[in-house]
Amino acid sequence: MEAIRNSAKALLLRDDMLLLNRCLTSSGEEYFDLPGGGQHAYETMEEAVIREVMEETGLIVEPVRFAALCEEIFTDQDMRRKYPEYCHRTLHIFLARVTSNTAGEKTETDFQQTGSVWVTPEEAESMPIVPLQLRGRVREVLEAAGPVYLGSVRRDEVCM
Repeated sequence: MEAIRNSAKALLLRDDMLLLNRCLTSSGEEYFDLPGGGQHAYETMEEAVIREVMEETGLIVEPVRFAALCEEIFTDQDMRRKYPEYCHRTLHIFLARVTSNTAGEKTETDFQQTGSVWVTPEEAESMPIVPLQLRGRVREVLEAAGPVYLGSVRRDEVCM
């Protein structure tokens, strides 16, 4: 049995705009993901989100607060064979802020990432965003007094 992957994701705000990674599926469909990714052994979730955002966007960030938690389980058997380490994951979502106006070099873009875009939280709610549980709930998470449990979902799509 494969381990459950911990992922640290960022709701990254600057000037009331939210940063999303623009991604394309293998069939050319566009979707948007939160910057962030897998936690390394002996790394805190806060360290993971800082490192992952830096790798994918070149931005230096600071976690402000833990904002949400959700779980994804991919059901596609081919994907489970090819990418077992990505098929069951818990996503820890942090509200984060940019601490430097200058972006450094992107060193490791996310799977299927083609770039990044700044959008309003309102715009993000109508976009094809992952995790799926965040669709239509971005402002709820941003405005909540404490962390929001977004729930678990089983996904059959092959794309991440």
